[in-house]
Amino acid sequence: MTASPDAPLVVVQPDPRPHVVSLALRGDLDYDTGDEVLDAVRRALSERPDARALLLDCRGLADVDSTGLSVLLHVHRLAARREIGFRLENPGSALERLLTVTGTLEHLTSPAPALPLAETGQAASESPGSGA
Repeated sequence: MTASPDAPLVVVQPDPRPHVVSLALRGDLDYDTGDEVLDAVRRALSERPDARALLLDCRGLADVDSTGLSVLLHVHRLAARREIGFRLENPGSALERLLTVTGTLEHLTSPAPALPLAETGQAASESPGSGA
């Protein structure tokens, strides 16, 4: 394992957008750590029942094995059951290669569809007035 024993595998990242749950993954995602990731995702979603999107930042992942890929697909299914968008961000070259070989790259890295434009910080068709 590349993560030190005292370093958390999953870190909840504050996200300025409302209704977005953002988690960062660090170290290895494998047989030994998969349950920890699933538990952290479930916990984060239960704390944010208003969530419309779940983002997993993978820039800190060192290695992902077949069990880790299964965990990512399971997280995607959890989001789908809650009818919220899901996306892996910053997958890195090794994870991107794994996702490409397994045919899951687009499935796991496409934009989270449940996140309205106004909540992404982009201009919305109707903007509030500038009065206070």
